[in-house]
Amino acid sequence: MFWMRTLFASALLVPFLSTSLQAQTAKKMDVRAARAECFRQANAAANSVSVGFSGATADRQALGMDAYRDCCRKMGIRP
Repeated sequence: MFWMRTLFASALLVPFLSTSLQAQTAKKMDVRAARAECFRQANAAANSVSVGFSGATADRQALGMDAYRDCCRKMGIRP
């Protein structure tokens, strides 16, 4: 009788664990894709600043960081 309970419990537990591991992996990949998209948007925003004056570097960094944080907030991930 104990053997049957063990077999039944393992038959229920193994598919549940494999499904939950796949779901966690998929969620992690979504975060990585969202972060990559935010970096892309930040780079595009930083490249939109003209480099013709002396404060261009600081402006590029500030604009890129603002765009990155805004995108992360919209995507629901932490920056």
